[in-house]
Amino acid sequence: MWTTLILSVLLVHCLVALPAPNLNDRSTESWSANKACQEVDSSVMIENKNDSTCATYIYCYIADGSTRALIKSCKTNQYFNAELKFCSVNKSEGCE
Repeated sequence: MWTTLILSVLLVHCLVALPAPNLNDRSTESWSANKACQEVDSSVMIENKNDSTCATYIYCYIADGSTRALIKSCKTNQYFNAELKFCSVNKSEGCE
């Protein structure tokens, strides 16, 4: 009896659940270093948006005609400054 009741509740829950978000919806896309580097045409250092501490950055470079992304770390007690495009002892606004 309890099994039937639990299965019935689960079935009702599944039937009234909201649909999953559209995967092509830009608001659900996560940031990717590889995708970000595909937008550059030369070697450059960019902000690692997956690192809220700002202790790392992405080094984009081109090799064999393909854009590559490397996650690099700033030196100890340094933080990546996205505006200046280098690591410094000053923590940028928004870094944890």
